[in-house]
Amino acid sequence: MKDYLLPIALLGTTALVSYALPSTALSPPEIQQTANRATVRIDRCAQGSGAIVQKNRNTYTVITLAQSVRNSGCEIVTPDNRRYQVSQVKIFPNNIDLAVVSFTTNNNYSVAMLVNNSDRVEAGERIYVGGFGQTPASSKPVFTFAKGDLVSNSSKQQGKGYSLIYSTNTLPQLNGSPIWNDRGQLLAIGGRSIPTNARVRTDYNLGITVNTFTKYAATAGIGGYAPVTIAPSPKPVDDAIAVAVLKESQGDYRGMLAELDRALFLDSQNARLYYSRGVAKSLLRNPDALGDYDRANELNPNDAATHNNRGVTKLDLNNTPGAIADFNRSISIDPNRASAYYHRGNAKVARQPKDALNDFNRAISLDPQLARAYFSRGTLQGKLGNKKSELADFERTISIDPNYTAAHERLGAIKFDLGDFKGAIVSFNRAIALNPKNPTTYNSRATARSKVGDEKGALEDYNKAIAIDANNASAYASRGLIKSKLGDKKGAILDLKKAANRFKRQRQTASYLKTIADLKRLGT
Repeated sequence: MKDYLLPIALLGTTALVSYALPSTALSPPEIQQTANRATVRIDRCAQGSGAIVQKNRNTYTVITLAQSVRNSGCEIVTPDNRRYQVSQVKIFPNNIDLAVVSFTTNNNYSVAMLVNNSDRVEAGERIYVGGFGQTPASSKPVFTFAKGDLVSNSSKQQGKGYSLIYSTNTLPQLNGSPIWNDRGQLLAIGGRSIPTNARVRTDYNLGITVNTFTKYAATAGIGGYAPVTIAPSPKPVDDAIAVAVLKESQGDYRGMLAELDRALFLDSQNARLYYSRGVAKSLLRNPDALGDYDRANELNPNDAATHNNRGVTKLDLNNTPGAIADFNRSISIDPNRASAYYHRGNAKVARQPKDALNDFNRAISLDPQLARAYFSRGTLQGKLGNKKSELADFERTISIDPNYTAAHERLGAIKFDLGDFKGAIVSFNRAIALNPKNPTTYNSRATARSKVGDEKGALEDYNKAIAIDANNASAYASRGLIKSKLGDKKGAILDLKKAANRFKRQRQTASYLKTIADLKRLGT
């Protein structure tokens, strides 16, 4: 049986490119060369990648993600750096995150060979991912190529057609990056990482397989492809992993753990399953995660992700030397793992701030979209007295992740310190909208409101802070002073007494003495 698929349009006299199916696996450099020749960059309308999958006379067809070409004005940048205006865009039906775009030229470009039946590809097989991203030192996109492993090839959907789960150090901005097997055949289109803001994560990526492409090609108005009709073989372990990953993205870590328990019952020698279960336990703050990471490491001692996440768990357990040793090992296995540098930086902040700063810089250089690295670097810059750098890093954090609550809070605090009270209020507003249960942010906004003369607004914020935390001594003290300004002496004295009692119980001596002094000024 042939292991590749050429569109019908390529089998006639219009095909100008010849193909020879490799009889054995190719070397990584050969696969990279194959990938580079058939991979294009999407530009102008968005940043992404795609693979040339069809040529009919002088018209080429590229498969990419629908999210990359929904805006108008797209251009295709070919491997020889020539630009072509997209002549046609076809979005796939049923909310599948795929599209094909066409461009016309008399120049000759390579066409990717498609795997005949992507369902036959098994978990654990080596894959390769290549696409275009950006480096922080230059705005010029560069072709990035990485090897990885297939984690799950299940019929269980993650939504929008994503079903392939793979592990690689591919940067998250490589949307639409083609995924190749070890014979240089197109297996899938890579789309995104598992959506989660958790500190520990599986770091798996999602892809849409060739079979999904051929299944919906005709419906999308793309000729030349026939869907695979062979029923896929049952893959209970792959299915369990797929469900576990879906639950991880939904924040259902107990459900994730249950699925991985089931998968390990079916395959007790699978290092990837122990690693994934370790992540689930880490997310549940279960120290037994270390045992799973240890077992994963026994089965596969050269997995950078296992060392990285085990280091995070050790850091949570206050084993900083052990954590740093794991991060060092992760980096020695994979020098391009941005998250390992980021976590090692966090481990070094207290005692080795300069080394920590170098680690944050390295993490950002490897992954310019790693929002948490900018946040950690910004926090460290503030401690080092570099206010401008601190401000820039928090602004960059928010530009990458507008829902990064802590960054809005810190940005508000910096603006307040700089005397920009109105700007501080804007930042605190956003932080409160994202997390309305944090009394500290209400305290901060109240102080800023008071600075701009909005005493009524400040009073409302202190009320909210106290409603959330009845032991918030600072809120009582500040509310007492606001009431004093507004002429409510009785209410002010009552609040200051409550604040003094709480400061005393909490052994905040300086704050207690200040509150007593404020009470004396009110004549008590």
